Amino acid sequence: MLIARYVLLVCMTAAVIACSPKTIMVGQMTDLVDDGMIAFERDDDLQLLENAIPANIKLLEALLANSPDNRRLITLLSRFYGSYAFGFVETRLEERLFAGPAGRSRGPETDRLKDQLNRCYLKGAGYALMALEKSVPGAADAFRQVDTIGPYLERLGDRQVAALFWYGFNLGAWVNRNLDSVRAVSRAHLARQVMERVAEINPVYHHAGAHLFLMAYFGSRPPMMGGSQEKARGHYRRLKQIAGDAYLLADLFYGRYCLPQQQARDAFVDLMQRIVDHPTGECDVSLYNAIAGRRAAIYLSAVDLLFE
Repeated sequence: MLIARYVLLVCMTAAVIACSPKTIMVGQMTDLVDDGMIAFERDDDLQLLENAIPANIKLLEALLANSPDNRRLITLLSRFYGSYAFGFVETRLEERLFAGPAGRSRGPETDRLKDQLNRCYLKGAGYALMALEKSVPGAADAFRQVDTIGPYLERLGDRQVAALFWYGFNLGAWVNRNLDSVRAVSRAHLARQVMERVAEINPVYHHAGAHLFLMAYFGSRPPMMGGSQEKARGHYRRLKQIAGDAYLLADLFYGRYCLPQQQARDAFVDLMQRIVDHPTGECDVSLYNAIAGRRAAIYLSAVDLLFE
């Protein structure tokens, strides 16, 4: 009995030593930033947020240097990189590719934005993969082979859904921006399988983001490449059921990725105009609605390009 008490005392002492003031501080800061994501999503001031997010990323990376095993912190970094890339860098790139004179789609600034976007998405995917590895080891090896992806994904549960989602989000977005790359296109199936697993584990996570991704995935591809308008509409309906009609990214993605495949030009114009005209106001998804409004205006100006 005395030996058992001694072992217990040693274990408790080791735990206290491990929880150094620095580790505790990092944990508290991580909680603060994670909880503060609600405030980010309720703000529709895109300029303010575009300036604020990079500072938060550098803060989180500084914290990570002092607490390299903090999975929640690592996942947050993946989320910030993906959100910043999608909301701001990709929007600016879309403006150059679709809005204004045709010559704007080429040149050093366009190349710079493409490079920045790729770096952000790959960085975000890398952090999410790191978080998965620390939670359920084997992700990096499993994701290299088609026949090992499914068994690994089956080992994951709700505790890993955040890291899994942001891995699929960043990877899928990177693939979508690099469709001229064999290496990127070869990873599309992985992003799809990851998001299908997220939809199984927790379909409501991040405003049903897995259904948003899968809708665009199936809706933007011709049938010979695995596309299916029927599957896309199914994910669209499920997305609307979960996120509600007020979540404008659902309509934006359906219009941008599905309607051109259907050659539904009039429906596209009507939908994009409705998004542009949607009244502003604070809600739980104000940030995403503001992004949707900005993107919809870009796509409206490029309707002739999207429906050539």
